[in-house]
Amino acid sequence: MIKLHAIFRDKRGTSNSRYIRKIYRRVPGVIYGKKKLNQELWISLEHDVIFNLQKNIEFCSQKIVIILEEKKFFVIVKDIQYHAFKSMLLHIDFFCVDMEK
Repeated sequence: MIKLHAIFRDKRGTSNSRYIRKIYRRVPGVIYGKKKLNQELWISLEHDVIFNLQKNIEFCSQKIVIILEEKKFFVIVKDIQYHAFKSMLLHIDFFCVDMEK
């Protein structure tokens, strides 16, 4: 099982996402899941790690553990947005799932 370390981001919007990508080399993302979460979690992940993992086709179908502030979230990839002509990720969405299933 893949384990990823994420950082909580409190600011949203296009300008903040661009800043995260350019200065910190991180990918902004969101964890959805109404049954498991009260609200969406806005996170950022290390770009190079995610970029290398997503090259494997199984990345989008297997469960992933995201560690955010010492809490574990079991997720699957919902959507990945790519840059039009650069080899770069713009955004990634995750969906929170049960570990038992």
